[in-house]
Parts: sequence; structure tokens; C-alpha cells
Amino acid sequence: MARSAKRKADPVREAAVDYFASRSHNAWRKTLLETNPEQRGKPRLRLRGGVMVDINKPWASLDARAKADNKLAAYDAYDAVLQFPGDREAASNYVHERWMQRNKNDKAQPKALFKAYARLPEVEKDKDRAHVDRMTKAVRAVSARKSSTRKPKKAAGTKQIQVDAAAWKRIEAAAKSLSAAVGRPVSAQALLVAGVEAVAAAVKSSSKSKKA
Repeated sequence: MARSAKRKADPVREAAVDYFASRSHNAWRKTLLETNPEQRGKPRLRLRGGVMVDINKPWASLDARAKADNKLAAYDAYDAVLQFPGDREAASNYVHERWMQRNKNDKAQPKALFKAYARLPEVEKDKDRAHVDRMTKAVRAVSARKSSTRKPKKAAGTKQIQVDAAAWKRIEAAAKSLSAAVGRPVSAQALLVAGVEAVAAAVKSSSKSKKA
């Protein structure tokens, strides 16, 4: 599917891409150093943004052009998950097609990988599947994070009142005095509610007297 020139800002998409790109790169580097310990501390140069940059670095210190390239892969993974929800193989196929499109001019990439997803060995398919699985996890993580930061809705029928600082101090002082008098704690909130209810009752009683 062709990408539109302009895309509306999607905070979930952007957060998922950041989540995916950083973790994906660090996971790749961890595997690289575990399987090739001799690569530790050695530059691994790749063409990124028209310049050869070292990608054998943690995400935090990675060249901005390499980060941008990782994010392109993340956007493709997000689109794959969005287009093929619940279909891991179709999403993985999309991820592979986009990878071939992005890397067609990179001579460092093995030519054997530039073939249809169905013809790839399982070990290579698993790399595309890992992208899909990691992005699915990223979307869930950022969606859950966004939900947890939403302000709780007020219960139906409830209203809020505002009390200035000076008045609140007087109410707190009155609550403290009342607590000492009755021998049990009385909160400022409870005293305020009682006061409002008393005023409301007095107004209601006065209104009935006038009608009579």
C-alpha cells in the first residue's frame, strides 16, 4: 500500500515506533555481541542517510541517521500490524517486502535475502516475525500506558467546589477544634460537607416559611 504524503499525527503510532526502535536495536546488538563477541568495541559500518555510520552502538549513543533508519523499519512494522491484525504471517510478509524496498541499494545486504517471503528459510522468516511480535507488544505497552495516565472520570451526579486557601485554613482549624471537643477525628472535608448541607437545609426551610 502506497504511503500518503501527509499523515495525521498519531500519538500511539509515534510512541510505539520509539518503543520498538530503541528496544529492537538494543536486542539486535545484544544478539550480535553474544554470537560474535569479537565484534565488541569494533565499528560496524553501514550506509545510513547517504553516510557510512557505526551501528554497533547502544541506542542512546547511536548516530541520528541510524536511528532514523531504525524508525523507518518501525513504521513499516506498525503498518503491518495495523493492516493485518491477528495475521502474523501476512504481517511478516509485509515487513519483509518493505525491508527489501528500503535496502535494495545497500550492497552490504546478502543478495540471498532479496526473494519472496515464502521462499525464505525459517531462520530469516523468524526475523520478520520478531518485528511483528515486538511491534504488537509495543502497541499494547504504549496503549496501556496512555490509558493509565488518563484522568479518572467523575462519578455521575457529583460536582466540585473550590475553596480559597485562607478559607480552607479556617475550616481545618475548626475541624481540629471540633475533633478535640467530641473526642474523635473530624476531617476538614466532612466539616465542609456538613456546613454546606446545613446551609442548604436552612435555605430550604426559609423558602417554605416565605411560601406559607
